[in-house]
Amino acid sequence: MPAAIGGLLVLVIAFFLWRRRRVAAEAAEVAQRPAPARFVPPSPPAAPVEPEPAPLPEPSPPSPAAAPQFLERPAPSERAWLDLAAPTVHRAGVNLVTATADVSLTVRNEGSAPARDIRLAILLTSAQPGQDAVLDALYAEPVARPIVPPFTLAPGDEKVVRGLATMPREAIVALSAADRPMFVPVVALNAVYDAAGGAPGQTTAAFAVGVERADGAKLAPMWLDEPSRMYDAIAIRAHGTTVKR
Repeated sequence: MPAAIGGLLVLVIAFFLWRRRRVAAEAAEVAQRPAPARFVPPSPPAAPVEPEPAPLPEPSPPSPAAAPQFLERPAPSERAWLDLAAPTVHRAGVNLVTATADVSLTVRNEGSAPARDIRLAILLTSAQPGQDAVLDALYAEPVARPIVPPFTLAPGDEKVVRGLATMPREAIVALSAADRPMFVPVVALNAVYDAAGGAPGQTTAAFAVGVERADGAKLAPMWLDEPSRMYDAIAIRAHGTTVKR
């Protein structure tokens, strides 16, 4: 019996020793394990940075109010331009006192403003040496005695004008052909006018006058050694360049 009790004590003591060693081993194993990661809450997202608004453009200054139409002056491109059509010479000739040409022509306003105070001169001179200088002198003279009273033409309008151009017989410059004196009349047209807002305008043109020949060749002159007469069969040729200013 005592032996059995002794064996039991040995078993109890052995169990406690094994249990102690087991607890120590588990504690060592737990100590060697890595510590669990610490939970760190995520940082809140950064607030978006709003871009600075672009500066607003400065307002344009208000445009000035348009002036009433009746106070506006025409723009530089808005002006009258007179055109003088090639004239028709109905009769021309020489008598003992004067040389005369019965002339009609159409005056037309091709501009964009009214042509006011149109004063038209129809002048008669002779073909002669230095003709350009003679014509320039005629065009430089003021139109003191227009062929018709001064008139106005709206843009696109036209007017037919007719009148007699004369010159003294003694003012004729005679030319010579085959030892014979001859007269070649030149009709000079000079129109001066108010082109726009008081700005002056001028149109000039010149045409040689002769007796029409049956063969349609060159015009025949008016012979001064023949009896004075008026001719009905008259034709013209442009003499120089039409000028518009």
